[in-house]
Amino acid sequence: IGRLAMAARTGNAISFAFFAWLLQWASSSSAAAGGRLLADATTSSSSARVVQQVDASWRWVFRASSAVQLIPLLMLTYFGKRGGKSSNKTLNADEQSTSASKSTLKDSLAILFQQSRTIEFWLHLISRSIIMVLVSFLLFIPSYMAQCYEMSSASSARVGSMFALGCLLSVSTLAETTYPSIVATTTAENSNNNTGSSKSVSSSSSLSRRKAYFMFAFLGLATVCLALQASFLRNLLHLTPVLGTLLMFLFGFSLAIPFYLPSSMFALKRGGKDGSATIADAFDICGFGLLAVFNGIVARVLDVSGEVGYSSAGMLLGRKRAWLPVFLWMLGGSIAAMVSLFGAVWLEGER
Repeated sequence: IGRLAMAARTGNAISFAFFAWLLQWASSSSAAAGGRLLADATTSSSSARVVQQVDASWRWVFRASSAVQLIPLLMLTYFGKRGGKSSNKTLNADEQSTSASKSTLKDSLAILFQQSRTIEFWLHLISRSIIMVLVSFLLFIPSYMAQCYEMSSASSARVGSMFALGCLLSVSTLAETTYPSIVATTTAENSNNNTGSSKSVSSSSSLSRRKAYFMFAFLGLATVCLALQASFLRNLLHLTPVLGTLLMFLFGFSLAIPFYLPSSMFALKRGGKDGSATIADAFDICGFGLLAVFNGIVARVLDVSGEVGYSSAGMLLGRKRAWLPVFLWMLGGSIAAMVSLFGAVWLEGER
């Protein structure tokens, strides 16, 4: 799970950095072309020239986005054929045993219903849904940084890359320390079983408590980052673009492990091979439903927060005021996720 998270966040970091460079290059090229056009036609207004430069810059982004789709298409084709050949070799030998042990939808739903009667399931559901919204704010970081910190499109896209790098650093360095894998936990429990079952239960409980404290600390850091951003939007605190970028890096650093590991490990441990995917799907359905509501809120903010590029103090204040409810919503959600995830991981060790 950690390696998959590292791969996803590496892709995020590379894509945001690449498109930031592409926007900067396209903007400079558009500015040079606009200068030549201005020398030939002095009647065009400045606002028309700005729109022309922005349109020309973003055309390159959509061109590159279309071309990049060929990469996953080719990779899926290659590895799909390769995986099909390797699986066919073992299919004939194990065909009867595999078909006999194949789970049904009824079995998966029975496992889901059984787990839905536990408090840990609902605590994980609440925390996972909220953290999905917080992690998905990555998509709006360029717009937020451009409108409230008055950064260029290229620079604000680089902030998105810094958020992804924070996620990558957290998962790659602290995942095994803060949230040990099932294999490591099982090995520790088996070794303790040789000296007595009471010691095994005590070790499992202490391990879950340690993981709960780590999750509380991670989401506590996320809450602090959001509180500082909300103070900035209220004009209670002055933040430079560099400090704002640092807060976004720490925000990503604090969310990666609570987002990827606890709910996935819970689904694997409680659902097993027959029900883990169904439990994870239940988390995702609720998370994406909440995310759809949140995206609608941010979309309305983008509509009323003004155009990027106008630097008057009044318009900047209006844009910051428009973004404030979004961060207050995320701040409340972060606190709720911190409490619910702490309780979920703690209770897992008690059972």
